[in-house]
Formats: sequence, structure tokens, C-alpha cells
Amino acid sequence: MVPGTSDVSNGMAVVARLLAEEQGDAEVVDLNIGMCRIGGSDVEEVWVHGMWLPKEWLACLKAIRCGRRLIRMTHGSLSPVYLKHQSPFKKWLVGPIERFCLRRAKALVATCSAEADWIRSYLGRHCPPIIITDIKRFFNLANTTGKTGQTRFPTTRPLHLLYLGRRHPLKGLSHLESALATYYNMLSQPTPLDLPTEAPDTKYYNKCPIEFRTVSNAFGDELEKVWDWCDVLVLPTLSDNFGLVIAEALERGKRVITTDGVPAWSNDNDYGGRLIYLRGYRDGSDEERITLLKDAIESIVKE
Repeated sequence: MVPGTSDVSNGMAVVARLLAEEQGDAEVVDLNIGMCRIGGSDVEEVWVHGMWLPKEWLACLKAIRCGRRLIRMTHGSLSPVYLKHQSPFKKWLVGPIERFCLRRAKALVATCSAEADWIRSYLGRHCPPIIITDIKRFFNLANTTGKTGQTRFPTTRPLHLLYLGRRHPLKGLSHLESALATYYNMLSQPTPLDLPTEAPDTKYYNKCPIEFRTVSNAFGDELEKVWDWCDVLVLPTLSDNFGLVIAEALERGKRVITTDGVPAWSNDNDYGGRLIYLRGYRDGSDEERITLLKDAIESIVKE
């Protein structure tokens, strides 16, 4: 069960559907609908995705009361950076409820070893068994050319730089914008790009030159147009566990710049040179983060 399954941009819902399809006999439903079905005779196991919402606690408590096998997937909600960002009042008010529900699950699911460590640190010695599942297996990450051609910097036009995701303080978008504003000058007469998501989030920089676009909501054909436009995806996040958009970009053969705020990608595999992983970003100063992003972009430009 997932909050907001109708939202196709909901990463939790995407992961839940992938896991359910793999299991074969599982179904993904919204929490509001699933709550009524937990007690059904055909339900043996209940997966609850996400944290901090009252309807998630109610689903957990009902699953426990009905004797169903409860599985929780926290989706990075216990990252130290994320917990620090939460208000002290919220942590004080709902933390005990979450710990109660988490500790009574039959198993907890993490997407990498770092997330498993976050969960153990939060729950202490009463932590249930943790299963680490690698979501990367659902994607063809061996792709080297993408759907639309070359993955290297094009010399006949500006470098197309994309941020795809929510505008959230922990996503690090402000650091990326600061890096671009500090080191590159705006083009005075940008070339129009016949895409519905262009204004007002497309910015143009010379010196490379670079065209930068922020897209928060694009679906279906419109999203594919955005991917076709993109040369490099940048996810300058401070707190993620998996970063679904990274897998989606690599599967399409795009270049990716991301950070140690998303530990699922911390291994030494650079996917044929397509993945630049910035270590020291999460715990660095704002100035250090901006410099890391600037250097990563320049490393692609200078190839």
C-alpha cells in the first residue's frame, strides 16, 4: 500500500509496482483503499510504503491486529539528513508511533546497506530483520548510447543540463543554480525550444554554453520530450536512498551527475563513464558543494 498511487511521479508508487510485478500475485493499492481490504481472507502479507502519515500507521496497526505479515519500506525517510530537516515537534510527536509500528513489522526493506544502517540506528536493538533489495535490477543500465544518439557533449549546440524532480530543500537544487550562476553568464537571447515545459524554468548560460532546465511535472509524451532534450541529468541531492530518476536516465543512455546524498549509487561502477558520483558533497559546506558541481559539469564540457 502506497500513499498517492494515482500520482505517476510518486517514486514510492513506481518502486511498489516494480516489486509487485516481480512477485506476480501482489497488488499495489492506495492506502485509503487498501485499509478496507487488510482483513480480507485473500490477504496474507501487507506492504506499507513510506512513513510519517497517520493513514500509514493505521494500516500497520490494522495489519498487526488482523494477524497479517507486515512489511515496511521506509524509502529513505530515516536518513540522518532527512531526520535533521524534520521539525523537532514532529519527531517528538510521531516518532514513538512510528517506532512502535516499525518494530512490529515482520521485516523492513531497504534499497542499500546505508539505508539499512539508518533503520538500525533509529530503532536500536528492537529492530526487525532488514532485507536489502537492489532496485537497479529492474533497469537496463548497460545502455551506452541511449534512445536518441550520442551521450557525450555535443559540439554543435549548447550542453543540455536537466534537473528532474521536486523543488525540495533537500534536493540541492539551490546549490546547482548557485554553481551555474556563479561560473556561467546568462545568454542574452536564448534559442526557443518548442516544449511546453520551457518557461519559466529554462535558463541559458554561455562560456560552455549551457542550457539548463528544471522540470518538476512532466508525464507521458511530454516527459519523453524532456529526456530527448537532455544530455546530462543532475541530481544534487542531500538526502535520497535510491534516486529513481538516476536509473531512468542511465537506462536512456544519459550522463548523470549525482552525490553521496544518494548512497545506493556509491559503488565504483560508473556505467561506462556516464555516472559522476560526488563524494564529500552531503557533509560539505555550501561553497564546497557548489565547487563540486561546477567541477563535475566542467569535466563533461572539456571532454
